[in-house]
Amino acid sequence: FTITVNSVSLPSLLTFFLYIGISWPKLPSPVSPATITSAVSPNMGVPRFTRPKTPATDSPSPYLYVANCGPAVGISYDTIASVFNTFGEVKGIYAADESGTRVIVSYSEANSAQQALTALNGKSCADLGGRSLHIRYSIIQPNCEAESQQVNEQIPVSLLDSEVNIPGLYLVHDFLSPQEEKELLAAVDERPWISLSKRRVQHYGYEFCYGTRNVDTKLHLGKLPSFVSSILERISLFPGLNSSTSILLDQLT
Repeated sequence: FTITVNSVSLPSLLTFFLYIGISWPKLPSPVSPATITSAVSPNMGVPRFTRPKTPATDSPSPYLYVANCGPAVGISYDTIASVFNTFGEVKGIYAADESGTRVIVSYSEANSAQQALTALNGKSCADLGGRSLHIRYSIIQPNCEAESQQVNEQIPVSLLDSEVNIPGLYLVHDFLSPQEEKELLAAVDERPWISLSKRRVQHYGYEFCYGTRNVDTKLHLGKLPSFVSSILERISLFPGLNSSTSILLDQLT
């Protein structure tokens, strides 16, 4: 769960990460970084992309450069992923530059990218706000592919919250009882899921955008669901939180 604590006494949003192990297996010792690669954020060790030297029609690849969509024009990475997932498995959505209006769509297969380019290039997409997309193939820069693989293999692993030195971050083992786990899973499964390429999510309060790693405070989704009330009460008892009466837990993913 990602719980955002919005305090009017603070100049910015304070994000409180609570990792709750639901039937989570004990990690073996020692732990190899390669063992938990899938649990690492896809934005870590992201390779750099570039335009192919040969014409696009002669160099299909699993990567697409897509212009005229992105967070800067009100289109989240989750929304982009859901549209491009129609043509095949999307491994990730990455910022192509700092504009916020251009992205790289990374597919598992080049054939999926080819289908998406044919279907969407130069055409208005209703699911993306009616914007006309400009798409071309992209490739990983040759000297960066091996580098990005090496980075992913060397990501450090921490099993204690004190090791990462992030204020406000708590790792609590067995925070939920087995009965609470069952009740929580049953409650969320009764509600609609948002399916992404490698996960499914639910957002409450505010949508958490994985592309920007933040929330849009202008788009309020409503109150947090009642089935997490007891959890929120327990969180409010954490050191550093109960000393302020102005803190409001208002975002849940």
